[in-house]
Amino acid sequence: MKNKNDRERSAPENWLPLLNERCDIDLAFQALEGWEHFHTDTNRGRLRSLQLRPSEAWEFFRKAEDRAGEYSLSRQNMLRRFCLKFYRFENALIQESDPDTADPSLTESCLKAVLRDDNSDADLAKQLRSYCRGMYLLHRQRFGEAKKLFLRLLDQSRDHATDDRTVFHLAAAVAARCMKDKPVADLQFEYASLSIPVLDSKFNMGLYGGIAAALLRIWNREGEAAEWDAFLIHLKIPPKTADLFRERSRRIVERTKSLKRIFLF
Repeated sequence: MKNKNDRERSAPENWLPLLNERCDIDLAFQALEGWEHFHTDTNRGRLRSLQLRPSEAWEFFRKAEDRAGEYSLSRQNMLRRFCLKFYRFENALIQESDPDTADPSLTESCLKAVLRDDNSDADLAKQLRSYCRGMYLLHRQRFGEAKKLFLRLLDQSRDHATDDRTVFHLAAAVAARCMKDKPVADLQFEYASLSIPVLDSKFNMGLYGGIAAALLRIWNREGEAAEWDAFLIHLKIPPKTADLFRERSRRIVERTKSLKRIFLF
């Protein structure tokens, strides 16, 4: 039940499991009805972004930006403001995954907003800044810098076994492979593959499993990619969500082919 006296609450209790465990994006979106914090609109935008509906996500992100100033400059809200910028960067990459809506200049603008935001000193914010920088380097084909950054991120987060480390491994593998550093690429991809089935979030298992399948297809390893397709079926998640993971995987493969460079998101 919503506590109307707690102005800083942005979602109902036990909201995150709707996404992380039940993997039901529609249900998670519906559960935010009646909640009015600026971070609520950030989360609405992120959910639409995860559904590969970036134009709708921008509307909610704009609402969140417009209303952020109404709330205190608490440490929690400063991190929330940072997360809004981070999700905008992710949404710009998702928009780029569709050749009809791609806008690289928007992605770069969103990246700059993330890198310039030094108002939050939370470890999460520091980590996400580095991750965004690494993704930018990867997309600009500055593979040596990207590999170094992702490997440093993995070293720095060694004592914090979060799901995010899996995507750091995947990105490091991509950067190394593009440099023809096969030993590092294979090792990083193996680390990612071993971690996916034991992640805390079932949603992330499906998301990262789909990305792993895409990379294997790009690398002409169809048999192994099919194993991740089967993994997605065995997860027993809502069909709509599984289809989103498959569509993201397909876009990674298709955009990589059309751009003739790796496209990861």
